[in-house]
Amino acid sequence: MSEPVLVAGVDSSTQSCKVVVCNAETGEVVRQGRASHPDGTSVNPSAWWTAFEEASANGLLDGVSAISIGGQQHGLVALDASHAVVRDALCGTTPARLPTQQTW
Repeated sequence: MSEPVLVAGVDSSTQSCKVVVCNAETGEVVRQGRASHPDGTSVNPSAWWTAFEEASANGLLDGVSAISIGGQQHGLVALDASHAVVRDALCGTTPARLPTQQTW
């Protein structure tokens, strides 16, 4: 009997990073991992990578043939000309990111 084809899905949302490895044919969840993101609406983007590394540690992705990654919406990561992060990322629709409203 041949080994099952494994696929992985990653959800890097505002609160955590979740990784699920499934049998591609049956959809059965084979293994999974999770790691929290820091609290707050202003976060160093390296924290998201650290959470992914933690969620996928200990060989969780071993044998995976394909991976799909979904990320949070409404985030701003500012980079300089050499693609280095210049400040913490702004996440979600925080008051600091909302346009100023004028009242008439």
